[in-house]
Amino acid sequence: MKKNFQDHINDLGLWSKYKKDLCKTCEGLCCYMPVEIKIVDLIRLKILDEFHLELSAREQIKDALKHPAILRYTPSTEKFTLRQKPDGSCYFLDQNKLCTKYNNRPETCRNHPQVGPKPGFCAYMKKN
Repeated sequence: MKKNFQDHINDLGLWSKYKKDLCKTCEGLCCYMPVEIKIVDLIRLKILDEFHLELSAREQIKDALKHPAILRYTPSTEKFTLRQKPDGSCYFLDQNKLCTKYNNRPETCRNHPQVGPKPGFCAYMKKN
């Protein structure tokens, strides 16, 4: 990842008010941000199966953490964090910067930028 990507993501003052079609000209920095997800997202992503809903939370967590896309579980928020690649991009982002799970993407991604560190704003950066 370009060094200024992470600096841009971390400086909320550089974020732009979100407007429709902004994504078409953006580097896609939202795909370089940590993603926290819930059990229902794990099922949608096919990391867990629906039968996991019948299991205890402990068993759900244990099985989810076996998947290479899952970095950790945070008990206080009851959320899992997706692993990021060495360049900082999402585990599910391909080499063309396209989401391989777009149709099944987590609620966090579906609702961005309405939710996140600065609701209504995004880390827009024009493509080079």
